This record gives sequence, C-alpha cells and structure tokens, in this order.
Amino acid sequence: MDGVCLSVKGVSKSYRGKKAVDGLSFCLAPGEVLGLIGTNGAGKSTTVSMIATLIKPDEGQIIFQGEDIRKNPRILREKLGYVPQEIALYESVSGLENLRFFGRAGKIRGGRLKERINVSAAMVGLGDEVLKMRVGEYSGGMKRRLNIAVALLREPELLVLDEPTEGVDIQSRNLILKVVRELADRGAAVVYVGHRMDEVERVCDSICVLDGGHTVCSMPLKEALGTGKRKLTLEQFYNSIFEEIDE
Repeated sequence: MDGVCLSVKGVSKSYRGKKAVDGLSFCLAPGEVLGLIGTNGAGKSTTVSMIATLIKPDEGQIIFQGEDIRKNPRILREKLGYVPQEIALYESVSGLENLRFFGRAGKIRGGRLKERINVSAAMVGLGDEVLKMRVGEYSGGMKRRLNIAVALLREPELLVLDEPTEGVDIQSRNLILKVVRELADRGAAVVYVGHRMDEVERVCDSICVLDGGHTVCSMPLKEALGTGKRKLTLEQFYNSIFEEIDE
C-alpha cells in the first residue's frame, strides 16, 4: 500500500447553514480499504458524494492521484466505481441490458464491453440465466450485486461503496465482502461506508469515525483493536469512543 491514491484535506459542506461535514481529513493508499463509520447523520453519505464528484465541497481539497478533483473532476470519474446507497438500475429491462447501457455510458465498446460484462458479472456471482432476467424480478441481494457489477465495468482504481450490503441475504453479503477484499488485493483503493461493525472489521484496513460531520478518529484498524488479551472488537472500540465523548 505504497503512496497515496486519495487525500481528503479539511473538507466541509453545509446545507442551509448547517454543516453536514466539518473539516474532514483522511488519506487512502492503493490496495487499502477504509471504513467510514458513524451514527446516522454523521456525514458519511455527504462525504462519499463529494468524493464521487456528485456535489462540491464548500471548503478544503479532495486530491486524487495528485489532482484536485474540484478543478479536474474528469480524472477521477474515468477511474471511479461508485455504488450508491440507493440502487440505481433500470428494473424494466434485464441485468445484461443494464450492464450494456452503463458500459456504453462509460465509453466501453465492442469486445471490451463484452469482456468487462463477463468479468464483472462473474465477480459478483451473476450467471447468464440471471442476467437474462428482468431486474424487477431480482431479489434485493441480486440487485445489490448487479449494482456493484455496474461499478466494476471500468476496472476502477477507486471504488466507493455506500452501505452496499443493506437489506441483502447472508449469501449476497458474504459475496459482496469477498469482492471488496479481492479488489483491494488487486490494487484498488476502496472507501467502504457501513453500519455493521462486523463487516467493517472483516474487510477494512483502516477506519475513519465521524460524528456530527467531524472526524472523531482516523487510524489503522489493527491499531484501533489492539492485540493479545487487550484486543477489542470494532464494536467495542466504537462504543468506547462515544462513551468518552458523552463523558
């Protein structure tokens, strides 16, 4: 995990005079999975929306591979895979037609598109028969997996996932977590927003804890959890942070 892929520096965002994110900073290396965690309303979704260039920060910088994405968002968009919290698929057509549409929208064509569809669908466990089905007939887990396959079409160097296992079955959850680790092992940098501490502990290398738009702590996961007899679960560590804040 040499170098820095993504650097968030003093980023803030306000809505109607209220700060959703306030002075947030963290760094992410290639091959690293960062778990972004916090209570509802902590600023997690706003943060990933800014990283994905969907909204602009009011203050601060987001640097991707040395470039300020506020000034040059294209450099990130061409290398980004974004999985939003809300499923973004066309339910009236098949899974395959969705992949073809989003691939072409991402300027992937011909044999390259066919190859990327095959690889991306295989990674999330969607076979030919499932891809022929209309997405409206999919289970929640199948939709989540297809949503991730869409994000993988470009072979992203940065993958941003906003609660990708929300409402899915155990089999789909396990597969999604496996895919996240496989992508990181291949060198992708990953921002993983989750509220299940066991999932974050399973796939992440580092954590950034948010509360009220502020960074409460940002550190390697191993450092947070400790070792030996003093080793904690992530849930225990997380709860201890907020116990100190409440005091």
